[in-house]
Amino acid sequence: TTLNIFFIVIMFLLFWIYYERIMFAEESFLYNKFGKVYLDWSNHTPAIIPSFSNFKPSKVSFSLISVLRREYASFFSCVIGFIYVDLLRNYIIKEMFIINRFTCFIFIVSSIITILLRTLKHYTSLLNEDDRS
Repeated sequence: TTLNIFFIVIMFLLFWIYYERIMFAEESFLYNKFGKVYLDWSNHTPAIIPSFSNFKPSKVSFSLISVLRREYASFFSCVIGFIYVDLLRNYIIKEMFIINRFTCFIFIVSSIITILLRTLKHYTSLLNEDDRS
């Protein structure tokens, strides 16, 4: 881990800018798709900090299959991000790029999982559910 305050501030700002752009794109998409219904919903829903007093349980139950079908790319992006930070940290501390066995193992396993899930999504119906899109 790093305790360098500049690294923490820079990463926080980059994260904020990145997600602000994603939120903007998603809001545009939702407005174009749902119009006034989306605007009414968004006016009563906090963008970042949730309001637990207004919590209403979802009518749709949690589905691990849906998560596996939709989030494999996000999972792999997180792994790549952690590997990048580890490489950068090793380079700063030891002045050389070092990839240890555990990092290689995590990369290989996550690559296999990602390829498997992507293949299952695109070439089979194993990750399809009737009540979900």
